[in-house]
Amino acid sequence: MATTTNYNWATPDDTDLVKDGASAIRTLGSSADTTVKNLNPGTTAGDIDYYTSSTAKARIGIGTAGQVLRVNSGATAPEWATTADQTPLTTKGDLFTFDTADARLGVGANGTVLTADSAETTGLKWAAPAAGGKVLQIVSAVTSTSTTISTSTYTDSTITATITPTLATSKVLVLVSAHGTASKVASGANMAAKMRLMRDAVEIYEAQRAYFLEHSTTSTDLAYAYIAGITYLDSPATTSATTYKIQGGTVVGNALIYQNAGISDSTITLLEIGV
Repeated sequence: MATTTNYNWATPDDTDLVKDGASAIRTLGSSADTTVKNLNPGTTAGDIDYYTSSTAKARIGIGTAGQVLRVNSGATAPEWATTADQTPLTTKGDLFTFDTADARLGVGANGTVLTADSAETTGLKWAAPAAGGKVLQIVSAVTSTSTTISTSTYTDSTITATITPTLATSKVLVLVSAHGTASKVASGANMAAKMRLMRDAVEIYEAQRAYFLEHSTTSTDLAYAYIAGITYLDSPATTSATTYKIQGGTVVGNALIYQNAGISDSTITLLEIGV
């Protein structure tokens, strides 16, 4: 019996008897059927066929979700595998970065800028822009509510404002214009008032007798209007909300202080200064 060139299928020789023709055809058909099947080994949707030799094929079944097709470690066949480097991004604004593997850098806060920093694992970080003495923000408050103070114990006024510094290294410039009146409640004595600036519960500046008011007559119906100003550069060293306020009090016992009364509204302005 002769054979075909590529797949060695058996075929009858020229000298074979005609009576053996049916057998020869069956032999040839079976060989062709087997070979064709071997060339199409796939059985399931998603299967991939690949050659194991110049004349033979094998089937690799479909992989699982997220896998990729790659060459095996022996470089002899394809295989499905899960890659170590899948995207780490999870949130709007994320950046794709790298340390020893693919990494995620989450979006920064509003107003921050992307900065190189070798101390970070990815070499990058979000940071506030370099300040360099710039005004980073301004908070201002105006009050028309009067506070009556009749004691030497410091008492809160309504002159207050709150700022949240962008950087812990920032300075806060506090500008206060406090308006009010002072009245005598006893005759024959002088009168005076005092004022101090508070950061939260901490005194940071005291303007004792900053607006000293006195009169030596015996009258008890005298009232004096005043405008007191404070300019103070503070270093709060925080990025938390910080409240600045004015407290007032009497210096001598015969005065009655009306903080923020008699002239116009009082104001307090906070300027965050980057350094």
